[in-house]
Amino acid sequence: MPYGIYLSAAGANAQNHRLEVLSHNLANVNTPGFKPHLAMLQARHSEAVEQGMVSPGSGGIDDIGGGVAIQPNKTMMDQGPIEQTGRKTDFAINNNTGFFVVQRGEDQLLTRAGGFLFNSTGTLTTTNGDPVLGTDGNPIKIDPTRNFETNDNGVIQQAGESRTLMVVQAKEPGDLSRVGDNLFRSLAPVDPVAPNQRNVVSGHLEKSAVVPTSAMMELIESTRMYEANLKMIQHQDQAYGNLVGRLLRES
Repeated sequence: MPYGIYLSAAGANAQNHRLEVLSHNLANVNTPGFKPHLAMLQARHSEAVEQGMVSPGSGGIDDIGGGVAIQPNKTMMDQGPIEQTGRKTDFAINNNTGFFVVQRGEDQLLTRAGGFLFNSTGTLTTTNGDPVLGTDGNPIKIDPTRNFETNDNGVIQQAGESRTLMVVQAKEPGDLSRVGDNLFRSLAPVDPVAPNQRNVVSGHLEKSAVVPTSAMMELIESTRMYEANLKMIQHQDQAYGNLVGRLLRES
């Protein structure tokens, strides 16, 4: 494949990937606690440099760059807006480091989506049915036939007894890996958040951290860049076709 077409094709592929990431973000603009993805793209060295035939920075024709490579997406952990809902089992963490802990099978996973509910057995769960853990490491349970109250700091009270939601934080943001359903897995042990730093608000939800206007502008920009790369492929293909035709006529 001619090198110019290869570069344009790599650019089109990278922008197509970016479009998919931005579309996914926009699809979750109303998902509580959602953290947007950031498409990571990296400039590549030319093939000659990557194969060790030429030193990078030589400035020769074999050191003109090798297009764009797609890297793993990054999760942006900025805090979303806190919205009052009035539902007693809605909880929001008013910082960008804390996470609630839920149980899924044998795994303890992390989430920022605090739209919880009590099921028919009195277990506090996520909307997907995963039990929410308390500070004692066990699922939070109450008597579903009796009234209960919730207080700030993630405390649920019933009949004089208190149960407190577990809130933890990762040692490093890079320790967190997405597992789907707005959940994260920490690749290293997590730390419990100190009682005076929990910043849990009841009757509120953290909204999606996606900014719709910014995401739409990026989507338009990426669409135009994708189309520009396709036009470059067509232009170069036509130029090569004309060149081959001229050579054949003159031979």
